[in-house]
Amino acid sequence: MKYTYKTIVTATIFNLIILSCSQSNEESISSPIDLVELELIDSLVIDELSILRIQDIDVDAGKVLLVSNNKNLFLTDLQGEKLQSYELNNDGPDGLGRNGAFGYKFLDKDKFVAQGLMTSYFIYDLSGKQLKKVPYNAKELYRITIYNNRTTFHPYMKDGQMMMIGEELNFFSAEESDPKTLGVGYYEKISNVYRYNLDTEENEILESYPASWEPRANQRFVGINLSFVTLHDTKKSYALLPLTGSQLFIYDLGEEISLRTEVQLQHPERPGLPPTISPDNSGKYSDYPAFGNVLYAGDYCLIQFNSRIPESQMNELRALSEQYWNSDEYKEAAKKFIKPYYILVKNGKQIGIINEMPVNGTVEFLDKNGIIYINDNTNPEEERDYNVFYKVKIVD
Repeated sequence: MKYTYKTIVTATIFNLIILSCSQSNEESISSPIDLVELELIDSLVIDELSILRIQDIDVDAGKVLLVSNNKNLFLTDLQGEKLQSYELNNDGPDGLGRNGAFGYKFLDKDKFVAQGLMTSYFIYDLSGKQLKKVPYNAKELYRITIYNNRTTFHPYMKDGQMMMIGEELNFFSAEESDPKTLGVGYYEKISNVYRYNLDTEENEILESYPASWEPRANQRFVGINLSFVTLHDTKKSYALLPLTGSQLFIYDLGEEISLRTEVQLQHPERPGLPPTISPDNSGKYSDYPAFGNVLYAGDYCLIQFNSRIPESQMNELRALSEQYWNSDEYKEAAKKFIKPYYILVKNGKQIGIINEMPVNGTVEFLDKNGIIYINDNTNPEEERDYNVFYKVKIVD
């Protein structure tokens, strides 16, 4: 074919446009390890002297549940105005026992659930009247873990029945879960995740380690860290996060539970694969940064981990003292090495990372509008006689 000058110029311009569009599209595709932009937009201020922690927020109902360091419970609105205060740590008809509760969560719009100290689940209306007491779904106490910035149970309503999904460490004894005996079979036989019907008291144990979780799929033993679970604000799905590894699993929460999607997680400060270890050394210190929290609401899922003190330095600290955690050397090493990092997932895909929050404090909650609530009350930069929770919005 014979090309005229005009045809060649037109073809060249067309090719340049295609090339330009291609480059533009490539530039617009974000990397999963891009830094996420955050914006401080507001704060939740509560006039209370004792240190508070957020237990739950119902954005639609405009209510917040908070617990104090002396175990008193408060209900506020989204502006921090106190609506109700509760003193439930007693043996009275509406009490839950003198030991208090592990946590509190809203159940629908007009109730909340308290997780008693290995005794029962207590259901209250918002006035503080106890409506029901449900037996605990684990019969024995083998181990206990207390978290300051997260709850391990998530109640919801389904077809008029009170349900709950959560984590429980006491479904198995030390003998039943001995990694020296089970080896990699540990991941098929042991689980801490459940669905509990608070009306019928039926307890269903769910999987903690999906078949496609890398260590299980490749028959590698990587330790006995279990999994975290968190319920989406729609109450129609939940996120499962094995603490070891780099995978997040999202499940649809229907009559039958089904895996919807699996997300590969990555961060420059965290190895992609956990090291293989011997089942005989499952209790040995490791500087591998296991995950420490997961929050799931709206379009977002936020995953946290902390970097750790290097193993070689930890060995030196342990050699100095049996109570090394009280030493100045340990406190200095912790300040230097232990830092929080975050991975952000949106609609089933990792979209970025967060290496530093714009304000001081601990991340405690994520709402459906992409707002992160940060508690600046435990170790505030300035002493005060009220509580502040900073509201930081995800910008994307």
